Amino acid sequence: MKNIIILIFVTLVCNNFAHSNEWKIINKWKISCGVVDKESLIVNDKPKRYSKNQFKVDKVSFKLDKGEIGNCKPDKKSSGGYPYSGRQEITTQLMKGQTIFESDIIVSGAPQARSTIFQIHDGRNKGAPPSWIGVGGDWRIINQNSTGKCSPENCKMYKLLYIEPDVKHRLKADILYKSKAKKISVKYYLNNILFLEHIDVPISKKFTDGSYGPNKPYIKIGIYRIGDTGTTTFTYDNFLIKNKKM
Repeated sequence: MKNIIILIFVTLVCNNFAHSNEWKIINKWKISCGVVDKESLIVNDKPKRYSKNQFKVDKVSFKLDKGEIGNCKPDKKSSGGYPYSGRQEITTQLMKGQTIFESDIIVSGAPQARSTIFQIHDGRNKGAPPSWIGVGGDWRIINQNSTGKCSPENCKMYKLLYIEPDVKHRLKADILYKSKAKKISVKYYLNNILFLEHIDVPISKKFTDGSYGPNKPYIKIGIYRIGDTGTTTFTYDNFLIKNKKM
């Protein structure tokens, strides 16, 4: 009888361990800071109206015309030497453990001085979030992390790459969120080429009011730009977002 109880206990422990190491698909998104107009956010080939409800995404396109300003409060203020910021984004909560984000991405239209294409945010109101990548005016990939919080050894770019307009690229972010240590690590790939790492970047210790609660990190995709020169569209397709508890 004792051996049977031990066997049952071991089986339950092994099953729980196995389940904790299984990948789970994540596909729940929210609109960030409203919708600029009826053409600025197209989800699954349909115009998306503003709602606080979460929704699934298979394909999403973000479009901003010249002079269109985002609906977040800071967007109406000057930034980087430009009088306003254009913004249309959606967010999903970053879960504890390892998360893989993959998507085809196509950029088209006019360039801008700078635009993010992928962010890991913690809700801070000032300064750079823990990690983001974007494009410059020549469509070169640029990046930033929390200023002064990551050493050159931990945060470095291995290869200079471009996201050429009207060309499909595959973007991948391999993310590790250590909730107890309150640190985030990200490895970025373009077309299976590792080009950037942000390792052990701390989440803000100050109280933040993000989309999913105080100091809870989340992913943002879409257009967040300054120095616009015309109409720009970012399209994300063939999504894969999965999480595994560590």
